[in-house]
Amino acid sequence: MKNNAKAIIGIFIVAFLGVYVYYINMEKPKDASLPEVVTTDSVLGCYVARLSKDVYVLKINSENSDSVSGVLAFNNYEKDSSSGTFTGTYKDGILLGDYFFNSEGMDSEMQVVFKKEGDTLVRGFGSTKLEGNKITFENLADITYDTNSTFRKDADCIETFTEVNNKFTFNHDPYFKAFERNQAENLPDTDWRVSAKQKGMLLASLFIPKTYLPGTNFSYGHMTIGVSTDPKEITSCASATKGEVKEGMTDISGYPFTRFTSSDAGAGNFAETVSYRGLLDGDCYAIEYTIRSTNIDNYSPDQNIRAFDKAKVQNEFEKIITSFKFLVNSD
Repeated sequence: MKNNAKAIIGIFIVAFLGVYVYYINMEKPKDASLPEVVTTDSVLGCYVARLSKDVYVLKINSENSDSVSGVLAFNNYEKDSSSGTFTGTYKDGILLGDYFFNSEGMDSEMQVVFKKEGDTLVRGFGSTKLEGNKITFENLADITYDTNSTFRKDADCIETFTEVNNKFTFNHDPYFKAFERNQAENLPDTDWRVSAKQKGMLLASLFIPKTYLPGTNFSYGHMTIGVSTDPKEITSCASATKGEVKEGMTDISGYPFTRFTSSDAGAGNFAETVSYRGLLDGDCYAIEYTIRSTNIDNYSPDQNIRAFDKAKVQNEFEKIITSFKFLVNSD
C-alpha cells in the first residue's frame, strides 16, 4: 500500500514539474523599453567605378523596404557622358531600376541592374530592346555580371582631380564631371576667365549637370581654372572689371586671392559668377564658377517646377575651392 502511495506521489510530482517547466519556457512578453534589433542588408551609400579615366557613380539616397532611389552618372573621358535619377528595387542581392538621364541635351530612360557583393555593386549586362523611349532588358534571367564594371562603396564619395601638368589638385563630388585641358587644341584664348581682355590658358573645367537638382529651374553650374602670363592681366589681376563687385580677400591653398561677384540676365536666363583671382609664380590665376538658371515665373503650375536651392550649388563649388592645393611656387 505504501509503495502504491509513493508511486502516485511520484507521478504527481513529475506532472507538476512538467507543467512548471512548460510555463517558464513560454515566450515572455517583450520589454517595451528595449529596441528590437533588425538585421538588414542595406544598399544605401555612394558607389564609384573608376575605369581608366572614366568615372561612374551611383548614389542610393533613399531606401524604404524594397524600394530605393538616388542618382547615377556615367562620366566618360572621351565619349558622351550622362547623368540622372535612379529609382528601383533591391531584393535578394539584386538592385534593379530605371535610369532617367540626360545626355547631350536629350532625355532618355534605361533599365540598369547590379548584383551586390560585399561592399560592391557589380553591373549586369544583357540583350536589350527599345520600348517607346525606354531601353529594357529582353530577359532578366540572362543577365551577365561583369566584374570589370564594379562600383565600390566610397564612404567619402570624393573624386580627386589632378591638373595634367601637376599645377594643382582639387576634390569634387564624383557625380560632377571634371575636364582636363586638351593640350593639342588648347591654345591661348580669352576663355580662361570671364570678361578677360587678354589671352590666357584654360587649364581645367568642371560641370554640375541640371540633373543634380531635377524638377527645378536650375540649368547647370560651370567652373573654370585658368592662368594668364600677359603683363596686363598680371597687373590688373586683383582689380575689378566692368560689372564686377570686389568682395575682399580669401586664402586658397595658402595664397591670397581676391573674390569678385557679377551677374547677368537675359531672355529669362540668369547667370551668377564668383571669381577668385590671385598671383602664383608671377602669373594671374583665376578660379571661377557660374551658376545658371531660368526664370521660375516662366513655368506653368502644371509643370511642377520648383525654385532651385542656389545655396546648395554654391556650397558645392566653395567646397571644391577649399580643397584646392596648388603645386606651383609663388613669388
